[in-house]
Amino acid sequence: MKKKLNFIASNLSGKGGTETVLIKVLNQLVTERSIQLTLIDDPEDKNWLSKLDERIIVKICKKKNSVMKLLFVVREFIFNKRCDYVSLSPKVLKVGNKLRKILNLKYTLISWIHFSLKDQDMFDPRNLLYADFHLAISSVIEKQLISMGIKKENIKLILNPVEICETLPKNQDGRADFFYAGRVMYSGQKNLKELFLGISKVTNLDLHLNIYGTGNDLDKCKKYSEQLGIADKITWHGWTENLWEEIKERPTALIMTSKYEGLPMIMLESIARGIPVVSTKFAGYEDILRDGENSYTYSQGDINGLIRAMADVANTSLSPECIKKSIEKYYPEKYFKKLKESLECFENNNL
Repeated sequence: MKKKLNFIASNLSGKGGTETVLIKVLNQLVTERSIQLTLIDDPEDKNWLSKLDERIIVKICKKKNSVMKLLFVVREFIFNKRCDYVSLSPKVLKVGNKLRKILNLKYTLISWIHFSLKDQDMFDPRNLLYADFHLAISSVIEKQLISMGIKKENIKLILNPVEICETLPKNQDGRADFFYAGRVMYSGQKNLKELFLGISKVTNLDLHLNIYGTGNDLDKCKKYSEQLGIADKITWHGWTENLWEEIKERPTALIMTSKYEGLPMIMLESIARGIPVVSTKFAGYEDILRDGENSYTYSQGDINGLIRAMADVANTSLSPECIKKSIEKYYPEKYFKKLKESLECFENNNL
């Protein structure tokens, strides 16, 4: 009988791509084994939890005190029997590793990190060294783990899953309709300042930008778009729970000016619907994007490159079916086969 898998996560808002992946993965795995989801923080939005299979055990720490949260995690490691752990939180790996040594406990620790290990201040990557094995969602993360001294045979590159979807009907309004979906950040990771500056310098393209999302920089971004004289080219939709129910027609492209990414789900979801992408060449973009096939890319900071990419995608008729086919390895059949093989490999090597 396969061991139970306990997925442990922290700092989930309930509105991100990580939650989308968790729903898909846990709902699939629970058909073959016992699955638990342990949340160290109480999510702001719990609607996503209702999409989990009812067979999945969900435990949430309601305490805000850091000591109480630590005790919550410790109890999970001590009292769960015949259980291995997949942690989305590097700190949890350190706790689990030390408890295992002190109390002579028997379980496997697997890391499954959804952010680049560099260019971020959310966690200390060195805590990943406490894991026995690693699931990597991108080739960049795989390389970063290897650069830390982790053996390649202890890492499995599994990417992220996305459902293949029906191709949306083409937008017929005659203009270039771009959209952005995610956190509204002026100059941080999402780098919307660069997007607005690029749009302000476009002179030979009738374009419009729809923004789905919110964030602390919302007012700052709106003011900047007004200063640039492009406020009339932008529609702010705010955060929407069901994005693909809001988008009824196929936009010209998803547009992302990110400084860095892990493996952006919105990018996969767009391509799976036949929508091309305009994006920076963030580290790891090659895992998804192919210039002239499903995207047009440019180097961060190259405003002229951004303008050319927007013009190229607007003036080139990329085949929606070819766009969708470009990410075949992310579709459920291939993804879950790889995930299952990876978990079984870890379990067999740690007996």
